[in-house]
Amino acid sequence: MKNLILDFFLTITGISAASGLVYQNNHLYLIADNSQYLYDFSLDNRQLSKIQLDKTCGDLENIAKAKKPDFEAIAFDQNRFYIYGSGSTVNRNIRLTYQKEVHTEDFSKVYQDLQQKFQVDQDNFNIEGVIHTIDEIWLFNRGNGQKAQNGIFKINKLNHHESSFSAVSLPLIDQVQTAFTDAILVDDTVYFIAAAEASNSTYLDGEIAGTILGKFKRNDLKSLDTIHIPGKHKFEGITLKEQGNGKLTFLLCEDKDDDKAETVIYSLTLDQ
Repeated sequence: MKNLILDFFLTITGISAASGLVYQNNHLYLIADNSQYLYDFSLDNRQLSKIQLDKTCGDLENIAKAKKPDFEAIAFDQNRFYIYGSGSTVNRNIRLTYQKEVHTEDFSKVYQDLQQKFQVDQDNFNIEGVIHTIDEIWLFNRGNGQKAQNGIFKINKLNHHESSFSAVSLPLIDQVQTAFTDAILVDDTVYFIAAAEASNSTYLDGEIAGTILGKFKRNDLKSLDTIHIPGKHKFEGITLKEQGNGKLTFLLCEDKDDDKAETVIYSLTLDQ
């Protein structure tokens, strides 16, 4: 990967702890790990609107760590948004589908099946990114537990019991292990981000060493290539904004692990 350029794009006031984003029709749709909203930010008029995901929840934003649903992964597939809880604790096992209305699914059995089948226990299970293909769901496990189990679960859309797991070895930044935080499929190439955080816990935060951008061919993990994104950012979401003239431009959201109600979006441009 060459000619990597990271630039400030915009600041969105009213969102803290952004954990994923989707660019669609000149709108940015964002989730936050401590919120019960899907946020819709129009790039045309710079207006932010909110879609409530859980009508029964008393706390909607800045939810306490022990109670938060921990929505960490979002995908747009067949005109629907799919939002996944991380599964890192027993109250973080919800999958939401949104298309005009919100549909809630308990994904506990799916997550438990993956943990048992592939020997990734509760303390090392932490879904932070998702890709929907035509027939599969790819769940990216953030290896920030004691066993550093970075990897990709692939499950059949029609039969969640049909699944596989591929362990992925990722590099260190300043002696700190990087771990998946999001991913996106562009043509036949997977692009992902992985942050280095000095904490061997899927629950507790730690000092940030930085984030890498990585890529590999869809059917060839051996083609994996990574590069350090400048600075010491904890990027948690990636979406494609533009593609053309031999270049790709992604938008990234950063989680600063504070309660400040604003989210900074960056653009990242590189040669395709």
